[in-house]
Amino acid sequence: MSKITPEIREKLRAPFPPEAYSQHPTKKFLTTLKAMYSTERMNDVFGIGRWTIDHEVVFHENEYVLVKGKLRLLDFDCEIPEQYGGHATGGKGTEPADGYKSAITDLLSKSFSYLEIGLELFKGNITQQNGFKQEVKTPFDIIEIKKELTGKKDLMTKDEIDNFRNALNAQNWQYCREIAQNLQDRLSQEPPEYDGAEKYQEAS
Repeated sequence: MSKITPEIREKLRAPFPPEAYSQHPTKKFLTTLKAMYSTERMNDVFGIGRWTIDHEVVFHENEYVLVKGKLRLLDFDCEIPEQYGGHATGGKGTEPADGYKSAITDLLSKSFSYLEIGLELFKGNITQQNGFKQEVKTPFDIIEIKKELTGKKDLMTKDEIDNFRNALNAQNWQYCREIAQNLQDRLSQEPPEYDGAEKYQEAS
């Protein structure tokens, strides 16, 4: 079984676009992450059909259902605590089946939080007041890489410069690291007189 690597953790906790969030349907002061965005993130990282939720109904009475369950990653060694989810199954505009589905969605949302999906939402940093926008903090090592590459612009090709800028703008930190590593490997094999200055001037 595989372990959750720092690279996988980074993918799980990556920011969502503002449209992924919405006002809670009943608790108007709360913000929620739309369920399909979390499901898509799980599929992207772990694969479709490679994760599941073992669950059971705890009770269903007075038009309310409570479920408990445990998220399982089929290819990874990752233990997530059992969680609970609940929802109304009756009332105006509520079908019992929809209530059960919403209870499972609630259970999944809590389970996904242990994988840091929607981390900034649970930390209270995503609100209606800030337009559901997340202030993304650049990892410390990426800041250091950016400083280092800025000092080596005259040794970089146009493609390397463009790729690194695009990776920064997309907040693709792993790709930033790969570009920096590839540059370091190339420079270690090329003679000191490598004429990258001309390439950089063309890129400017």
